[in-house]
Amino acid sequence: MEIKIIGQESSNRMKLLKNVGKAMEKIKGKISVSLLEEDEDARKYNVSNVPALIINEKVISQGKVLNEKEIANFIRILA
Repeated sequence: MEIKIIGQESSNRMKLLKNVGKAMEKIKGKISVSLLEEDEDARKYNVSNVPALIINEKVISQGKVLNEKEIANFIRILA
């Protein structure tokens, strides 16, 4: 499973990254996390608001910080 977070360094991106980490602790399996900061990445995924959460190449959220429970649910669904 691959998780990507799109957005420039900001407090919201850091909160989202922290929540992804907490969600990963509850899920067994191999999960990789990438931080994407380039405008090209946002265009590639058609993201207009950051931070954005991408799981297995699917845009899950834009412009908001999901909590760890919400992220864990999406990981389970898309696994």
